[in-house]
Amino acid sequence: MANFQSFPRLFTVVEARALLPTLRPLIEQVFQSLEGIKSKSEALIRREGLNPDSPDLQERLKADDTVARAIRRVEELVEEVNDLGCVCKGVEQGLVDFPCLLGEEVVFLCWQYGEEDVSHWHRIRDGFAGRRTLLDLDKEKETSYH
Repeated sequence: MANFQSFPRLFTVVEARALLPTLRPLIEQVFQSLEGIKSKSEALIRREGLNPDSPDLQERLKADDTVARAIRRVEELVEEVNDLGCVCKGVEQGLVDFPCLLGEEVVFLCWQYGEEDVSHWHRIRDGFAGRRTLLDLDKEKETSYH
């Protein structure tokens, strides 16, 4: 189980929701950069006749300046999200977790790009597959997230 010191910040639901106007454009930029990586990689594969199944394909792609810059841009954006105290997960899906205290357990409030609000949470060990709605507290001892 993660402890309080594992994360630079613990969020309330209100605080997580307040960050969405900042997060949405960052995740949009991630998606644009990922699309750029894909198109630049495909163009490089065609132009240089690279084998898409080659085990060294990633290294060859990273050696290209335009692809490398696009990869660095995604890394910078992820770092920017993480610097807010969030945990950027599933970059291609636009998943962002917010460490939160539920009773005495650190859990993640969970938001996915395209969702209107922060309305889910999951235990750290359960990951995205264990998502529950914020109102799904009937099985929990505590009745609030803070």
